[in-house]
Amino acid sequence: MYKRQLVFTLIELLVVIAIIAILAAILFPVFAQAREKARTISCLSNCRQIGLGIMMYVQDYDEMYCPYFSGYDPANGQYYPPSFYWPQLVSPYIQKANGSGNGGQSLVGDLSGVFICPDTTAPTIQQQKSACGGGYGNITSYGLSDDIVNWWEPDNVPTTYVPTTLSAVVAPADAILATETYDWLCNGQMPGAALCLSFFDDPYASIAYPKFNGADADLAGRHSASYQKTQYSQAPDPLAINNTIFCDGHVKGMHSSALDTSGQYWSIGNNDQWP
Repeated sequence: MYKRQLVFTLIELLVVIAIIAILAAILFPVFAQAREKARTISCLSNCRQIGLGIMMYVQDYDEMYCPYFSGYDPANGQYYPPSFYWPQLVSPYIQKANGSGNGGQSLVGDLSGVFICPDTTAPTIQQQKSACGGGYGNITSYGLSDDIVNWWEPDNVPTTYVPTTLSAVVAPADAILATETYDWLCNGQMPGAALCLSFFDDPYASIAYPKFNGADADLAGRHSASYQKTQYSQAPDPLAINNTIFCDGHVKGMHSSALDTSGQYWSIGNNDQWP
């Protein structure tokens, strides 16, 4: 007896392919969102570890926050070696760091991976040296608030280069200590910058940019963003998430619009004014 062989018809194959294509169109964006959510959570975990490291540093140094760059003597206004950027200063509390840069400075490749957001790419040490014109340890995905380290200051306010103390922060749970930054120090291609100018800072001292402040210039806005910054003079997506460390060490994802439209979270006096 002839045994009938079961086969798919062309129409049936096309239907199966169409169903697979529809499922892929539905599921791929979901997978992409899940991956981005995982990177955001990983970035938040980085912030938590950095925040704990900074708070341990604060306890060891008479409740003074770490400076942006160490070795400054306010008595004569000069720096003395060893002079390191803050990621290297808090690294002993996180993971031991090498020093491949100038004067033993730790470059981004020398630091623990917690200083690099998963949504960015860590450059090699040589790439960092080439991009930034030297071996400086000022490149990380997270930057200390300028209002904490007193490095830039608003117009007509003298810089002190001396970090503030924990006791000087009126509401530590509401004041920004560090947040995710855009690379405004090098070529815009590095993971970020170790200093974040605040809402009160003027990023263009010699150019008039109305309604543009330091937070607009420096916030990364990497997560859940409809677009990514490509230049210093571009504000981040208002709805993008910036993972942020507060002065008491706790961390939270904040919308860019909450950080660059007022001084509420930047003011250490808790009065929406500098400082």
